[in-house]
Amino acid sequence: MVKGLGSLLWIMLAVFVVDMIVDRMFKMDFSQRLILLVGMIAVAAAVAFWKLLKPISTLPGNDALVYEIEKGNRSLGESLISSIELSRAENLESIGVSEQLASATINKGLDDVKELDFSNIIDKSGYTRNLGILGAGIAALAMLGIGITQSDFLSTWFNRNVLLGDAQWPQGTYLEIVGAQDGNISLPRGVNHRQLVNVTEASTNRDVSLNLELESPDGSRTIYSMKPTGKLDGRQHSFLFNNLSSAFRFRATGGDDVTEWVKVSLVEPPAIVDLEITAHLPEYTGAAPLGLKGDGPHPLLVGTWLDIRANSNKPLASATLKSGKSVYQMALSEDGNSFTATPGKTEELVAGPYEFELLDEGNLGNARKSKFTVTIKEDQVPRIRAELLGISGLVSTRAILPTEFQVVDDFGLTDIMFSASWKPEENDEKPDPEETGQTMLIDSLESHKDQSWTAAESAAAFDLLPLKLTPGTSLKLAVISHDNQPEQAGVGKSQEFLLRVVTDEKLRGDLLRREDEQRKAFEQAYAMQLSLSSELEALSISRPQPGSDTDAFHKAREMQLLELVRNQKGIGTAIDQIAGRFEEFLVEITNNRLDEIEKELAPDKPRINERYDTKIIQPIRQIDTDLVTEATRYLDNCRRVEKQDAPLQEAVTSTLAVQEQILARMNEVLKAMNASRSFQDLLNSLLEIKWLEEQINKKLDEKMNAKDIFEDADPDDIFENE
Repeated sequence: MVKGLGSLLWIMLAVFVVDMIVDRMFKMDFSQRLILLVGMIAVAAAVAFWKLLKPISTLPGNDALVYEIEKGNRSLGESLISSIELSRAENLESIGVSEQLASATINKGLDDVKELDFSNIIDKSGYTRNLGILGAGIAALAMLGIGITQSDFLSTWFNRNVLLGDAQWPQGTYLEIVGAQDGNISLPRGVNHRQLVNVTEASTNRDVSLNLELESPDGSRTIYSMKPTGKLDGRQHSFLFNNLSSAFRFRATGGDDVTEWVKVSLVEPPAIVDLEITAHLPEYTGAAPLGLKGDGPHPLLVGTWLDIRANSNKPLASATLKSGKSVYQMALSEDGNSFTATPGKTEELVAGPYEFELLDEGNLGNARKSKFTVTIKEDQVPRIRAELLGISGLVSTRAILPTEFQVVDDFGLTDIMFSASWKPEENDEKPDPEETGQTMLIDSLESHKDQSWTAAESAAAFDLLPLKLTPGTSLKLAVISHDNQPEQAGVGKSQEFLLRVVTDEKLRGDLLRREDEQRKAFEQAYAMQLSLSSELEALSISRPQPGSDTDAFHKAREMQLLELVRNQKGIGTAIDQIAGRFEEFLVEITNNRLDEIEKELAPDKPRINERYDTKIIQPIRQIDTDLVTEATRYLDNCRRVEKQDAPLQEAVTSTLAVQEQILARMNEVLKAMNASRSFQDLLNSLLEIKWLEEQINKKLDEKMNAKDIFEDADPDDIFENE
């Protein structure tokens, strides 16, 4: 036992030394250290079996002891062995031995034994040596135990190779795998993961290159270089795992450090599998809830709130919706698979991106961010388009302003109104007169209660007569409309029409100027028609020069006839535009009530409708639609028969006849225009005489009023000195 225990102790101490050397030199990982520990235990068991258990279990027999006695006492001469063998024999005669001789031999052996020293058969020197070896082993083992508690080297070895701990050998570089706990790290499946490895602050050698060694499930290993991130003073390195799909393990190496293997397990991250977002617009809009699809951005009206309902692929511990600084804690269902939120219902909805943050019961967040974006828009004011009908920039004090308008709003109108503002002409007494305004209702919601009133298209007239404006006043007119916003109605406004109120004389003078422009344009059209007839007549009698190219002549003449066709059409277009301008003059005169003065000053003269419409507008329309159209058709016929002399002459004759009628009718219209011009001059003279008469009467009234004041006053009161 002493020899076996000594052998066991020293062999195990030798094994410990070998284990220290191997682990210190090769930086064994956990599995390798575990194998070494199992090997040490196996060696200890084998040595204990062969050196201790087996010898102890095999005890020496009587014969072996006798042989050892004979071996230690050579003087016996094997008498002890002989006496024992004879004592065991039962029938001595059968083997040829006499009983007396056998008895004498046995007795001699007994006598010899009585004189023997049995202690000389024990190996005392060997025992002493084995005891010393055992004691030395126990002392060495005790010293090892003390060294483990006192020495960093031995304590590190004991922690690593006996306790299988995480202690590291003293080294220049220490590596730390970020996120690993107890040699494990859980990552979401199917995502890209950036793994970080830090060189700890305890490292004396920090400027090192790091590698990441990956081991796949089939045992194959691959080494990848890591990239510095530039953070932690250059101590941080990273590597990107792309599209994680299966479990594996990895470790980091760099400098003189090798980390333990970290096992990567993949879990399904929480994710939204069904998302329903409903936008509830403000109540005043009357609009139905609106479903939002996609990431947006979704433009939403101020006052809108969202009803968000979502389902996840696994039970959740929490679900949060964030937008900037706004955080909405979503309500989870009992099973944790559904969650809801109503942002904007109790507080104002904020604009910007909204992002879901999910945490499952294992505290794992969603890998792919689910989000949508909202923009907030104001309720647009009503959009209005308006146009003045039959009104120029100058109007009389009694004008009626017909206005055509279209009004559109997204959700509802409450009214449509005229908005007018005016400012008298500046003078010496009031260099900066104040502006006056007035509105006039055109339409309101009261007449549209039974239907949704979001659009209107109509016409209305604004009468200046009740305003009693003075000439020289600057007038602004627009159509405005209010929508149905509850707190503060939006006001839409059309373009402003800038008008100037003038006297009838000035307005008539402006109309007369514009009428003269149209009369001159008609005279030009008359001259063009006369020239066109002359050109046609000249073309009809033209012949090719002797020896010239006949085909070229006919081609050139055909082109000239085509040009005459275009010119004839142009004349029709020109006079039609002139008729349109006179129609506008007629409407403008009516809107400004200028025809009332004519009836008063010249009751026996034709009214303006007869002068303009009967004598000018309708005749021009008839010339255009009847005669010009017919002349154009005849001219085109001339072009088609240009190469045939007889048909060409016949077509030219017909065309010239129609053109003569055009000239005659245009001449009549010119006479009517001149007559209207003469009447306007006469009317303007009458208006001037009337204005002078009013001014004289006004002066006379002022003088009469001054005379009455002095006749009724007391001279003493007038010149009394205060």
